Amino acid sequence: MRAGYGVFYDGSIYQRLTPNLVDQPPFAEASTLITTSSQLLTLENGFPAIAPGVARNTYAVDPYFRTPYGQTWNFSIEDEIARNAILSVGYLGTKGTKLDLRVAPNPALSTSGTPTGSTFRNALQFEYETAGAASIYHALQVGLRRQFHHGLSMSANYTFSKSIDDASSVGGGGGAVAQNYLDLQAERGLSAFDVRHRLLLNHTYEVPFGERRRYLNHGGGLARILGDWQVSGNAQLQSGVPYTARVLGNLSNNSGIGAYGSERANATGEAVELPASEQSTLRYFNTDAFTLPLAGQFGNAGRDTIPGARTIDFNMSLDRHVTISQEKGVRADFRVEANNIFNTPSYGSLSTVVNATNFGRVMSVKGMRTLEFTLRLRF
Repeated sequence: MRAGYGVFYDGSIYQRLTPNLVDQPPFAEASTLITTSSQLLTLENGFPAIAPGVARNTYAVDPYFRTPYGQTWNFSIEDEIARNAILSVGYLGTKGTKLDLRVAPNPALSTSGTPTGSTFRNALQFEYETAGAASIYHALQVGLRRQFHHGLSMSANYTFSKSIDDASSVGGGGGAVAQNYLDLQAERGLSAFDVRHRLLLNHTYEVPFGERRRYLNHGGGLARILGDWQVSGNAQLQSGVPYTARVLGNLSNNSGIGAYGSERANATGEAVELPASEQSTLRYFNTDAFTLPLAGQFGNAGRDTIPGARTIDFNMSLDRHVTISQEKGVRADFRVEANNIFNTPSYGSLSTVVNATNFGRVMSVKGMRTLEFTLRLRF
């Protein structure tokens, strides 16, 4: 039985804040233009005039920003259930506190670029980083491994987990600001990196022929052909990470109140996930589950409510080590490696912009099968 607890502080957060502050006045100047149907972006007027006395800052940090920290605890039981076979079952929990939270407390600007009805009337739209987010993660971990014996070793590790937070920026989830900085409860949802099921498999097998092996260990032509081969492989099978249905574009084609692409769609109440028989690259999830919010209103769909595509990846390799000269220490290594050996397509990103023409489509595919041959001479 094993158990542990620890507290870890994210001191590196300040290294990420500093470059953003350097890009602000007086070190750098920025110009913000939010286009509408009546005010288009042109080269002639690429830098519109800002009213006198308006701060040009586009980024700010809470002066009382606190260092984020996480607490983690675990408990596991391990036993040898058969000869050379070890089973382990454990629980892992992690709680993040005072995590990085991005908001836009000055969302409203007029078509001329001057603040109208903003929280800070003498400032442009800007991002504000504070330490008010939190996260919670729970995981069941099961492992089974066969220790190396008679040329064979195998292991399988399964994780059933769930991660929830209330900030898109937690864990590198895209860096989007909160949709409504006055309603942070609406930001609570699945983490952008949440993976419900993950299975990892590994194996290594040395063929029982050749020197110091079980068969053909007295040399000969057949031993030289069949001996010293090794087959190994690994596999990863996991469910997909979630996506958020968003509304993008300028003020003329969305409600006009979402800052920095943070506005979410409205949920219609229909199921988001489609049966496997109905999924395709042109419609991977139920696009009827979302619609545009009314003008001037925030979307009521939650964060990360669209299930992403699963990953299935099997990799194999075949190796042989040949001794050319024992006296001179000359050896040759031959290796054939196949990634995604079964050529199984695993979809990448999805288009989740509700007012885009490609809404619901698969936008990329992860790597397909590749073969790599390597010959190495050691002397």
